[in-house]
Amino acid sequence: MIVFECMATAIGLSMVFSLIRVLRGPTPLDRLTGLGLIGTKTVVLLVLLGSIAGRQDMFVDIAMAYALVSFIGVLSLADYYDTLGARS
Repeated sequence: MIVFECMATAIGLSMVFSLIRVLRGPTPLDRLTGLGLIGTKTVVLLVLLGSIAGRQDMFVDIAMAYALVSFIGVLSLADYYDTLGARS
């Protein structure tokens, strides 16, 4: 269990770096990449938390739903930025 807790802490800290990329990214592509990374790391963090809590079945279902919503959200933002670039 200590290993899972250390891994969850490390993933949480790496999410801070992705958040910095989202906030300070020089281009919209950098910001979208940061959002995608945060979504992926959140899914992994949910699975780790499920292992720590002993409820993998519930947390995996939540992680899968979150992954789908995050993926669709990043794709829609990418399409939005692409249409903005096409207008210029």
